[in-house]
Amino acid sequence: MAESDHVDQDVRWLTAAVTDMYDAYMSSDRARADSYIAQDVTLWDTEHEPLVRGLDGLNALRDSRPAGSAEAVAGIDVTEPVIDILGDIALVRHTFAVRFTDAAVAPERVRNTAVWQRRDGRWLIIHNHEDVLPEASPQHTQEDPQ
Repeated sequence: MAESDHVDQDVRWLTAAVTDMYDAYMSSDRARADSYIAQDVTLWDTEHEPLVRGLDGLNALRDSRPAGSAEAVAGIDVTEPVIDILGDIALVRHTFAVRFTDAAVAPERVRNTAVWQRRDGRWLIIHNHEDVLPEASPQHTQEDPQ
């Protein structure tokens, strides 16, 4: 198989993995979501200022959130990720919108950058960074970033 075929295969797999992680969140399947995350991951979370260290730290952060947080989410809409493969490192960037069950609450737009590493033939997130974006305005679109 040519190198470009391997890269294309990895890009397809990583794209599907991003979507599957949000699907796992929506179905409260933490184990499935965690299967994509390295034990020694670091994370910048949208609602938690200190750097989160390790999967145990992520689970402690998740456990500290109010009960019913996931039930308040009606859906998560992911943009097509931009993925660069650099050997055994992949940079995966995308945005997503969190839609809430309460229609009066505006969707939350989030920008995400994840660093994935191929370990023992398997891609795992080793660092993740999220930023909540301001509400979209008519004059600020992706085509016009000013």
